[in-house]
Amino acid sequence: MLIWLLSDYDHRKHVAFKSLLARFSAAYPDSDIEFLVKSRHSLWESLFAHLRDPKRNPLADVVEIPQNWTELLARLGLLSELSSGLEALSQRRYPEFILRELCRDGGSRAYSAPWWLEAPALFYRPQALKGAVEDPDRELASWEGFRAALDRLRPPARRGNFRGLSVPGSSGAVEVSDVLPRMWGRRGGLFSDDFNRATFSRDETAGGVEDWLELAVSGKIELFSADRFENGPRPAEDCAFIISSRKIQAPGRSGLKMLPYPGYPSGGGLMLVYNLAVSASAGDFGAAAAFVAWALEPRNVSAFAESFGVFPCLNSVFEERLRNEKEAAVYRRLFSAPELMPNIMVYPTAELLLERALWNLSLKIARRDYEREDLDRELIMAQGEADYLLSLY
Repeated sequence: MLIWLLSDYDHRKHVAFKSLLARFSAAYPDSDIEFLVKSRHSLWESLFAHLRDPKRNPLADVVEIPQNWTELLARLGLLSELSSGLEALSQRRYPEFILRELCRDGGSRAYSAPWWLEAPALFYRPQALKGAVEDPDRELASWEGFRAALDRLRPPARRGNFRGLSVPGSSGAVEVSDVLPRMWGRRGGLFSDDFNRATFSRDETAGGVEDWLELAVSGKIELFSADRFENGPRPAEDCAFIISSRKIQAPGRSGLKMLPYPGYPSGGGLMLVYNLAVSASAGDFGAAAAFVAWALEPRNVSAFAESFGVFPCLNSVFEERLRNEKEAAVYRRLFSAPELMPNIMVYPTAELLLERALWNLSLKIARRDYEREDLDRELIMAQGEADYLLSLY
């Protein structure tokens, strides 16, 4: 059995998955199991290469996917239906906000099983904010307040590697997961509420993208820098703010405190959910489904998620993790009004269109060749392609 696992900037995910496989093999010694790590881009290419030539490009038996790819891949005939064979799915043992996007039509059929999730939030070091922020809960609740605080920061006398803001966990360019919280915070988005037209160039959407690009243009974040490749956020002593979707792993947390992502009036925010799916061409569906069911057992999913600072999706261990979390009050605010990427056919391709635009803009910023008109041009082109996609569905 072959598994395709999504790549991750944090090596602990892959270490944890190796440990998971070792325990599965110990429990099922007759199993023959291996895995390959694929980036989102290479996974996408592999899936569509299979559609073009199934014999030359076989699928893995089990695939980790972003939850909102489920509808598209299922409609293309790439995924097996799972709800009848997985107790967690048949019994709906997930938070309602996860199920709402997994089964948008309210039906009982599901083609992937929620595995783990992450939620971007703002971490800060109180000592570093002295003289810049008097009331963090109030001043850092809005994007404008957060942005003003960045300007007021003063590095310590012994600066060392001090940075005002660290944003770990990307390819180095600005990514969709970076800009979505600002787009949605401004009540923008990639599509209209009825999904009848693309809205990439809408003021609220473009403004959200611009908010994030401005951080790079002004030097508050450095694109293609080391801290956007490292295995986890920079040490807390090195920066005043960290925007991270993972629990920060720093010795003693170094006095770090946590707030919701700035700019969400409700205190909620973006949730990124990742699922396990069994491919429609799995050599042994029963064995593949059995592995997914085993991986989703409470003790297994809990240990896996805890190892790299994310949340398990299974409701019982999700709630247990919340109860034991030091920042439980903040996380409950995040989960009180969560927003997930829509699980509809056109959305994954629209994300790729925006990702390409952001890559082009990031290169321009890094080369100091960026103008505001570049943003308008890239978004208009991406919107035109997205509207064409909509016309096909």
